[in-house]
Amino acid sequence: MPDLSSRQYVIVHGYLANPDAHWFPWLKKQLEQRGATVSVPALPSSQAPEPEAWAEALDTLLPHLNNQTVLIGHSLGCVTLLRHLMFRPKGETVGGYVLVSGFDKHLQTLPELDAFTDSTLDYEDLQRRSAFRASVFSDNDGIVDPRQSQALAASLHTTTLQVPGGGHFLGREGHEQFPQLLDLLTHA
Repeated sequence: MPDLSSRQYVIVHGYLANPDAHWFPWLKKQLEQRGATVSVPALPSSQAPEPEAWAEALDTLLPHLNNQTVLIGHSLGCVTLLRHLMFRPKGETVGGYVLVSGFDKHLQTLPELDAFTDSTLDYEDLQRRSAFRASVFSDNDGIVDPRQSQALAASLHTTTLQVPGGGHFLGREGHEQFPQLLDLLTHA
């Protein structure tokens, strides 16, 4: 088992989620057993999220990032963490980021989230923020079209992991655990 005692992981949940949803508690426990520090912040009003409120929450929770910090986003948490990174001081880098069912364009299935994708990301800046960048998506996500996750991965030049039949990686789809993601993180 790798020693992750110098690592700090932050799991950024998405729309309608909270720190106890899906695979978040399981991944937190697995990483902590390997010595890492892990936080899963509760972002405000996940039932009706506002980009400014989520940005402020991350600024408060993550005032400093460094090369031992690894950010993990799920769904809406992906574009949220990418914007957070983009607005950090120039030259500040992180140990990595992983985008699970990520998107940065309008979703036909969820127009209520359009405010999060109204402005374009600075892909070049986001590539400079970390050498370890990964995208995880499935081939049958009914919420975020896998092509959107693949397009974001291509824009950011991330390593990609496609999980067949993974859906949107929700607890109700059987994703209370996420061994593929744990493997990706512990072998980075």
